[in-house]
Amino acid sequence: MSLKKKNICSRINGLKIRLILGAGLAVLATGLMGCSGSGRAQNTEADSLEAEADGQEAEAGETAGQTDIPEETESPAIGLILFSRDGEENESVIADMSEMAETNGLELLIYTPDVSEKEAQEAGDMETGTFLIRDVDPVEYQMMGVNWLVSENADVIAVHASHREALEGVLSAARGVGIQICAWGQELTEGSFDLYVENGSEVPEAVLELLGED
Repeated sequence: MSLKKKNICSRINGLKIRLILGAGLAVLATGLMGCSGSGRAQNTEADSLEAEADGQEAEAGETAGQTDIPEETESPAIGLILFSRDGEENESVIADMSEMAETNGLELLIYTPDVSEKEAQEAGDMETGTFLIRDVDPVEYQMMGVNWLVSENADVIAVHASHREALEGVLSAARGVGIQICAWGQELTEGSFDLYVENGSEVPEAVLELLGED
């Protein structure tokens, strides 16, 4: 074959190769575009599902927000401070107060001073300012009882005080934070109580009166 024919064949073969390569690249580009389009279609479908889910979640949230959930409310608490650990009326007062509290859905907190009735009576006879020197101090026990009931957020404290004046400071402070005081058996100083009754049998009704439930 002559050199001229060889050159012509080389050009023809080169042209065929370029045509083949061009066709292959076109097919490859078409395939890539198809894949890309499919991916976009899948992504669009996924985005649509995600948006729908978000919408349902938002709607559920709005519905939940519109639902009124009642808040839990605590029952009113009443405190009972007894005269002594062996007081004659302890049993009956505790029974009456327990029945009243259960009937009216109230919480009852009972504080019993760890002193005898004799010691409490002796403390009640002492002059103001002298009771603090006693080894066993009924008044101090009752002070501790008032402070404990204040810390327990009692709404009303019913107390049979062992001294007329000694509890004035703690009871006035309790009233200052909104706690009402019912006294019985020992009349207290002015400013130390809200309601006074003569004996323990009247205490349940007096407590309900202070709570406004009578």
